[in-house]
Amino acid sequence: MPSAPKNRYHSLSIMLHWSIALGLLFMFASGLYMVYADISKADQYKLFQIHKAAGVIMLWAILLRVGVKIFIKAPAEPTEFNQNDIQKAKLGHIGLYCVLVVMPLSGWVMVSASPFGLPTFVFVDWIKWPHIPGIARNKTVETVANYTHWINAIVMSVLVVGHIAAVIWHKRRHRVNLLSRMWWTANTEAKKQGKNSNE
Repeated sequence: MPSAPKNRYHSLSIMLHWSIALGLLFMFASGLYMVYADISKADQYKLFQIHKAAGVIMLWAILLRVGVKIFIKAPAEPTEFNQNDIQKAKLGHIGLYCVLVVMPLSGWVMVSASPFGLPTFVFVDWIKWPHIPGIARNKTVETVANYTHWINAIVMSVLVVGHIAAVIWHKRRHRVNLLSRMWWTANTEAKKQGKNSNE
């Protein structure tokens, strides 16, 4: 099993982490705007199509991130962490991965069961994302998926805030910069620290 550098995550993990983070910001913003903003039906339709297409890309990015998590070993937890810290971090990450997967899947179900039956194109007309078979124009399924989508968005917001808060808390409590583990400069910084300690 391939492993990440000793003091940071694998480059692919880092790229996916920040790509998904930016994608989530766009999905939250576009989702709220297209539902609550005072815009024309035509503009709402266009934004809805963009939101759906971005959701498909997010789904593939999240599934790839889960695969990387499984097959590429992450760096060891900081030695400053006790067992309780490590357990909380694991539970937090499991929660995040769960909502990350459920979010696009519930959107996919919602679109597939919509009474409008509109197709989903991934930004270009020749890449058509299929609907889930057997649930077309099913109002009950669409309603459940819609509630799931919104509740999941709220839970995700809480978990993301907690994720960021944990990074800040560990920086202040343990003097551990977790952010450097999820960035490409970590190795360079470690080399500099090692060089300074030898001088």
